[in-house]
Amino acid sequence: MKGKILWEKVSGNEWSFVGEGDDFNDELVEGFIGSFFQDPEVYFVIDRHNSFSVAREEAALKVKSALKDQVITLCNHSFSKMIEFHYIGVAKHGAVSS
Repeated sequence: MKGKILWEKVSGNEWSFVGEGDDFNDELVEGFIGSFFQDPEVYFVIDRHNSFSVAREEAALKVKSALKDQVITLCNHSFSKMIEFHYIGVAKHGAVSS
């Protein structure tokens, strides 16, 4: 489904810095997740064989702890909205075009 997502650009770039490790901006990420997803739960996707549902309020903390050397994607249950976090400290977001 990632191929159908139109990634939003902010200041001409898809990627935004969110930090890594101790520099991970918990408040920024938590606020954005809360405003981007409306459902109380989101899918936490590590790869196509490893995903699970988490409470939206817990998603930022789980991303921070799992981000060390992998890409994490959060998406709504219909897979029409996604936020992709890269382990180098950047994220991008988007949705399927209507």
